[in-house]
Amino acid sequence: MLDINQVHVDAALSNISVMFKNAAFVAEQVLPVLQVQKESDKFYKYNKQDAFKLPDTIRADGAEANEASLAISTDNYAVVEHALKDIVTDRVRANADAAIKPDIDITEWLTNLIMLRLEKEMATLLTSTTNITNNTTLSGTSQWSDYDNSTPLSDIKTAKASVRQNTGREANTITLGGDVAETLSLHPEIKDLRKRVDASLLTDAGLPPKILGLKVVEAKAVEDQAYAGKTASLGYVFGKNALVSFTDPNAGLRSLTLGRIIRAKSRSVRQWRDEGRRGTVIEVSDMFVAKLIAEECGYLIAASIA
Repeated sequence: MLDINQVHVDAALSNISVMFKNAAFVAEQVLPVLQVQKESDKFYKYNKQDAFKLPDTIRADGAEANEASLAISTDNYAVVEHALKDIVTDRVRANADAAIKPDIDITEWLTNLIMLRLEKEMATLLTSTTNITNNTTLSGTSQWSDYDNSTPLSDIKTAKASVRQNTGREANTITLGGDVAETLSLHPEIKDLRKRVDASLLTDAGLPPKILGLKVVEAKAVEDQAYAGKTASLGYVFGKNALVSFTDPNAGLRSLTLGRIIRAKSRSVRQWRDEGRRGTVIEVSDMFVAKLIAEECGYLIAASIA
């Protein structure tokens, strides 16, 4: 058994892991992080009924003001630890150009895989019509890949109206799967919008940074979707979906937002010596869960392209 005294948290590698960025990952943009102390607990949820019920505001002379209280319901969360490890053998280190470089390479590689898991959790949560009950599934000529017949701007307006009518908030984000973003950028309706946008501001897919007031987020992370042992088949994690949503990056107790990534502690890197294998083991760990808070803040356009 590993002696715990031989294990230590590597501050430098932990910092590299925390600071690691991959532009393809957008989970923390779509669902801002809520840092918590406990691995499981209750959290407060916004009560839509109380927020929009008009109370009696008239006060008679000399009387006390009527009291209006916002009822807050609760839900539970439980974060899950995600951890991966690899080893830097003495031979690998001896043949490396710089002694620390193998440690950094492995730290970033393991971090990338754990972040891909987070991306998958976000996508699975938000592209399910069971979870996002305000939705539509496009088919045939209504899909945005049909440049002659489809009407993406009208579909997006419908999605915005749904969020507004169900929450009283204006949607502020549209998240597009990688294929969807590429296809949409060539649609005549979008090409017309693009004429009025500085080319330097266009997204990687060639979209305006905002569409109908919505910040464009391109979910470009890919995963191998083939069965184990089969030839790799890469596909976009977010699929052929588009999600219009309201996200409050600074959501408080009485705020309304689509959801959060709840994270306990900070991502950390441990290392220890394995004499039997003649190397140093590096382990990256993160504790999180993607949680839906107010599904009314989202409208899913599923199968938006063929």
